[in-house]
Amino acid sequence: MSFKRMPLLITLLALIFFRFYDLNVRPIHHDESVNGWFVDGMFKNGFYNYDPNNYHGPLYFYFLALGELVFGRSVEVLRSVTIFFGALLTFVPFLYRRWIGERAAWIGAFALALSPAIVFYSRYAIHEVPFALFTSVFFYYWIRAREEDFNLGNMIGLGLSLGTIACLKENFVIFLGCLCIGECMVRFYKKDWVLPKNYFFNLGALLIALIFVGLVYSAFGRDEDGVTNFFAAFNLWSHTGSSGNGHQKPFYYWLKVIGAFEWPTLLGLILAPLSLLRVNQSFRLLSVVSVGVWMAYSIVNYKTPWCLLSFQWGFVLVFSYWASEFYDRFKLIAISLMAVLAIHSGYQAYEAAYVNVDSDDNFYVYGQTFREIMQPINGVLDRVKADPGLKSTLKITVVSQFTWPLPYLFGEIKSVSYLNDSNVPLKLEGDYIFIDESLDQKYHQIIVGDYRREVYRARQWASPMVVYTRK
Repeated sequence: MSFKRMPLLITLLALIFFRFYDLNVRPIHHDESVNGWFVDGMFKNGFYNYDPNNYHGPLYFYFLALGELVFGRSVEVLRSVTIFFGALLTFVPFLYRRWIGERAAWIGAFALALSPAIVFYSRYAIHEVPFALFTSVFFYYWIRAREEDFNLGNMIGLGLSLGTIACLKENFVIFLGCLCIGECMVRFYKKDWVLPKNYFFNLGALLIALIFVGLVYSAFGRDEDGVTNFFAAFNLWSHTGSSGNGHQKPFYYWLKVIGAFEWPTLLGLILAPLSLLRVNQSFRLLSVVSVGVWMAYSIVNYKTPWCLLSFQWGFVLVFSYWASEFYDRFKLIAISLMAVLAIHSGYQAYEAAYVNVDSDDNFYVYGQTFREIMQPINGVLDRVKADPGLKSTLKITVVSQFTWPLPYLFGEIKSVSYLNDSNVPLKLEGDYIFIDESLDQKYHQIIVGDYRREVYRARQWASPMVVYTRK
């Protein structure tokens, strides 16, 4: 890298490290707390016991466990692991310089660094950011395998990256299916039906991927049902995807998201048909596959906003390529356009990740815990931090239909009872009692003791929570 690129690199790194700022400003999300709870279980059992009902693969939990092993148990540590993968995702365009060019790689890196979705979900301890990263790495090795002679390093990279996405999320099959269809389309377009000369390369990579998947899902032989459950998950996942399970959205949902917040992604989608022009075949394949993955996620009824990351990176690369081409012909217009895009993305990213972190007005907030309920929770945790002996003596009772994120936040407190409307005892007591407001009127008369009563908003789609604190 030349010296004149250093200011750009410094600016890019500053944007990435800014993601660590005030990392605890957003309360822990339901899914983050579940992931943290699984990591706690790993430290107790020594490995992750894969359950197909969880859908997501085991590998991410090992990444989180490594972070906690080194830096300790906290929400910030869990999120920092994802920030690390988000930083690597930002530099993915430089892998594709051979096909999109040096300038386009820089444009793509800044577009990913400022993307509201990537900034927001990089500060989230969920699977989507590493899944997007390793999917882009897998595709990089795939197009290298199309163009180059056999190379052992490339074969290992292709196999390990395929195994990694298979061990992160079961919906890796969506990307593989779109990749196969895309290969057929670009070969038909060029009337090129000759098998690649290095198809043994791909077979070797597939073998590496299968071995990797077998080792990870079986917890290196300690989970005897892990590999079987890997296949069982696809049946469960297909039913969830088709029914929506309460998360169903219309086909145009992703157009609504990227049209409002992710303008480079939207422009990449609009410009993708230009791949029918005279461009290199690998870039044409990238454009076709990106459109295919977007359509697949649009067809599937189950849609949560973080799934955007599964196809966003491809469209950002497409946008970057054509933005660079446009720059050569209309320099001033291109600079002005990219400045507008950067200001819009930066503002939306800041608002989403640092200001409206639990607001219903924030499109990326989905099933979020509210800051209100963290007041009494942090009060409990502060007491325990000041007096670690309370981990054994403090008694907490929770009566709720939506207990998360409490099981993770109170995970180090020994005496915590989680009840629902079907198993409430004849009396309720404890140093703290957390109860859904919708159940409070039914059970407040059986609470034993003298308490201070306060009501807090708990999380989206759930009843407010009443907190009783023993006086």
